[in-house]
Amino acid sequence: MHYVVIVRTDDTPDSDLGHYLAHVGATLEPFEGQLLAFARPERLEGTVDYTKTAVLSFPTEEQARGWYASPAYQDLVAWRIATMGHPVEFNLVPGLN
Repeated sequence: MHYVVIVRTDDTPDSDLGHYLAHVGATLEPFEGQLLAFARPERLEGTVDYTKTAVLSFPTEEQARGWYASPAYQDLVAWRIATMGHPVEFNLVPGLN
């Protein structure tokens, strides 16, 4: 079964997050993670407090958790929080197959 990480964030300009965006892909590689989507979602229903969504996929739960806890990614997390002034919302969801 694969696992999906859904990230919801605010409208911090991508230009302000250049360092994070330039390096996050390399942190996914050792865990076979893939960035499936990163954009401002089109709202079809309801209201939300976030303005951008990222969707990542990992082959296993252990790889998803390993990526998030990895020193390489946690260095980027610290940089992102310092830049944005707050954390973002991360959710781990089991895939269907």
